[in-house]
Amino acid sequence: PPPGNYPSGSSQYGGFGGPTQLNVGEAIGYGWKKFSQNAGVWIAFVVAAALIQFVINVIFGGFDTNELSALSIIGAIVSVFVSILIQAAYVRGALHETDGNRPSFGSFFQFENIGAVVVASLLVSLMTVVGFILLIIPGFIVIFLTWWTLQFVIDRNQPPVDAIKSSFRAISSNVGPLLLLALALVGINILGAIPCGLGLLVTVPLTIIASTYAYRVTTGRGVAP
Repeated sequence: PPPGNYPSGSSQYGGFGGPTQLNVGEAIGYGWKKFSQNAGVWIAFVVAAALIQFVINVIFGGFDTNELSALSIIGAIVSVFVSILIQAAYVRGALHETDGNRPSFGSFFQFENIGAVVVASLLVSLMTVVGFILLIIPGFIVIFLTWWTLQFVIDRNQPPVDAIKSSFRAISSNVGPLLLLALALVGINILGAIPCGLGLLVTVPLTIIASTYAYRVTTGRGVAP
């Protein structure tokens, strides 16, 4: 279907059919199945992403003097940029899984529209900040409704503003199940963080795959079994 048009029936994508209605349990089960089939690569990427962000924080976060304030600003910019690329890489890996292509480590970085990814992420961040300023609750609403912005940018190569609009429309079309899924995934990650954060090696990949599965099902794009 054209961007923003989400029929209740199923269209096929890449030769895949699949469920036409989102089920929270099936989404989480799909995330677990795909993660467990390729756990080594996913865990390696989570560890690498965490180490990269840690190194950046050490390099730029250890300077507090006024003379080095410019370096701190540069560090903040680099940190934001790297965080955006890492999030996009997670989405790219999850899209490979839903396409039935088990990703290798390098597959996570197979997206070319970096400019659109960065702009879309910055716009979502700005909208979220404004939402939190407006009595907090609007900020959570923005986070929820822009959940799939990067999926639309990377999967469909949509421009940033169009991707945000598409995410709003897609999620608004199925608020109930998606809200339940979002709350379930938040709960899973909270549990994952309890054992010294080690559980996040599993719950973070599971979360991004499950949410991308939900994106594909809701928009009628189909998923690989």
